[in-house]
Amino acid sequence: MNEEINLPTEHPDEKPVKPNSSLIKVLLWLAVLLFVPQILMFLGLGIFYGVQDAGFSEEAIDAKMTSVFTLLMMTLIAPIMTIPLLNAATQASNWRERFDFWALQPVITKILFISLGVGFMFWGVTSLVGDWLNIPIEQFMLDVKAASDSFIAVILVIVTVCFVVPVMEELIFRGWLYSKIAQTKLGNIGALISTSIIFTIIHTQYDNMITFFIILLLGLVLAFTRYKTGNVSYSIAIHILFNSLGIIVMFFFM
Repeated sequence: MNEEINLPTEHPDEKPVKPNSSLIKVLLWLAVLLFVPQILMFLGLGIFYGVQDAGFSEEAIDAKMTSVFTLLMMTLIAPIMTIPLLNAATQASNWRERFDFWALQPVITKILFISLGVGFMFWGVTSLVGDWLNIPIEQFMLDVKAASDSFIAVILVIVTVCFVVPVMEELIFRGWLYSKIAQTKLGNIGALISTSIIFTIIHTQYDNMITFFIILLLGLVLAFTRYKTGNVSYSIAIHILFNSLGIIVMFFFM
């Protein structure tokens, strides 16, 4: 006899909240979370490279600052500053309340496998459609592969793209931002749609419009998973799987 699995529509400890968040204030906080760590790291690395490469041309220093290796290093370091900012943006008195607000909860094994199955099917379908439409490989991915010319570089790509990026993006977008927007007049549906759109817009490293459409669909899948389960951990798992499969294809089939 098949065992029926009921997906919770919200976390059991989650209490209904009245619309009390200012959308403008939420978007300002989002800008802080996304850009302040990047600006500070960019300034810090600029000073570091300027001192280290004294006597080198400005063009050479600029090339280092905009290299894929530098961007990956900045991504790896960013959580050191992003997490404290995320804490400040969350009105909570302890970590339990923060985790509840971000919908970061323990996983149920069966629901985890269902989520991963959905993520794998989504990746498979979008990959087949991409091949069918003969979508060109994004230049950013080619640059990442070209920069992966050493063991350390490969490890850096795997750690940042497969783990750091999915965890941080889900905590910000499907965790904090989703909860904040859900507290406005937009509600859960508005949070689901708006977080997916903003998530798509920030991926400025890509050029192809079809790529942006796929990212939008991925955002909707991740947001719906968070909405349906009340647990961003499943969204994190899907995101890790999606990015990891992309990296495997990049290393072995590109």
